[in-house]
Amino acid sequence: MSFRPTRRTVLRGAAGTLVSLPLLASRARAQGGAPWPLRFVVFFTPNGTNPETWWPPEGSTERDWIPGRVLRPLTPFQQRLILMRGVDMRSPEKGPGEPHQKGMGSVLTGTHLQAGNFVGGDGTLAGWGNGVSLDQVIARHVGRDTRLASLELGVRVTGSEVRHRLNYTAPANPLQPIEQPSIAFARLFGATTGVQETLRRVQLQRRSVLDTVYRQFGEVRKQVSAADRQKLDAHAALVRDLERRLRIETPAACERPDPPGPEALTEDNMARLVRLQTDLALVALACDQTRVVTLQMSSGANNIRFPHLDSYQDDHQLSHAGPNDVVAKEEWARRQTWYAEQLAYLLERLDAIEEGDGTMLDHTVVLWCSDLAQGNTHSHDDMRFLLAGGLGGRLNTGRYVQFDRAYHNELLLTLAQAFGVPGDTFGDPDYCRGPLDTLRA
Repeated sequence: MSFRPTRRTVLRGAAGTLVSLPLLASRARAQGGAPWPLRFVVFFTPNGTNPETWWPPEGSTERDWIPGRVLRPLTPFQQRLILMRGVDMRSPEKGPGEPHQKGMGSVLTGTHLQAGNFVGGDGTLAGWGNGVSLDQVIARHVGRDTRLASLELGVRVTGSEVRHRLNYTAPANPLQPIEQPSIAFARLFGATTGVQETLRRVQLQRRSVLDTVYRQFGEVRKQVSAADRQKLDAHAALVRDLERRLRIETPAACERPDPPGPEALTEDNMARLVRLQTDLALVALACDQTRVVTLQMSSGANNIRFPHLDSYQDDHQLSHAGPNDVVAKEEWARRQTWYAEQLAYLLERLDAIEEGDGTMLDHTVVLWCSDLAQGNTHSHDDMRFLLAGGLGGRLNTGRYVQFDRAYHNELLLTLAQAFGVPGDTFGDPDYCRGPLDTLRA
């Protein structure tokens, strides 16, 4: 197979496997125009946070602020962050549902819920979200040139109704996140069917995905610069490492191999699952398999524990602790800080991959969002929204922006427009007066 400089390089491996190589500077320069794709990542954690651990101290200003306690792990990236205060999520008010149902169905769609028979935590009935989620709107715009328009990854989602779904391709048409890393890897770099039985069969028929890729490296390396050869090797090593860690490497002799064992989707394995899913998100973006990824950490009905933090209370109940329950609030803050550490890892890895005069983080925006502002109030006012990354210079970062009551639909519209999506409203137009221009560079 011969290789010509194209918009993105694709190597075709055995059994129809496609492995997209990272966009390289020397090839991009030959094409002219903007060389680096824009990318969108949703980082979801449930139940909001307690305000005293999230917001900067009183007296903080737009440029002079210190991240709150749970955001301290993100301090090295403060100049790449936008922390927003005064953003209210009012769009779910028109429809049915209890706060967790409403929050899950609205946070990315900007719409209310449909009527339905899903039973909420207080017995309230509701249906699915009534719109298309922001990630899918962006994916339709930037995902036409990638093998996967979007990738939805989950950890301990533990359910299949409205409180467990974020992403919608259409009203009442949610996307189920992939919780098993080996299946996610197969979707990215193996059998396109993505089902476990087919994955096992294909593993018996082919060698490791990268065996084919490595044989082609010699021809590709002749066409790129020394710096790009180094980048190419680094991305290949990342895919190989993931393949090894997920235990789906195929031996040379395929007689009676042990089938790849799926990861245990249990509380004891939560920390490993989060890291594996984060690494899969990173390699998917770095290899330009997709430009839109969701990392969903549990859901709006997250009755889970955190053994890896020696924290054994029910997460949902812990988030609902009253203001005077100091012990519960401390345990809750430790969990939220751990989530921030996982996001910091994602940002660190994105920032380690050079692209032109910047890094992947400079061409990406990560939205940290939740279904509630605060668990013990079930409020949707003053939602906890955080942006990280420069999105190709389109965002004015390094700021703590305090709004005088903005709608969260306006934030969704701002992000959609930043990706070049046409339109002057998002979700329910009654809660969208226009983009939040102050967020733009």
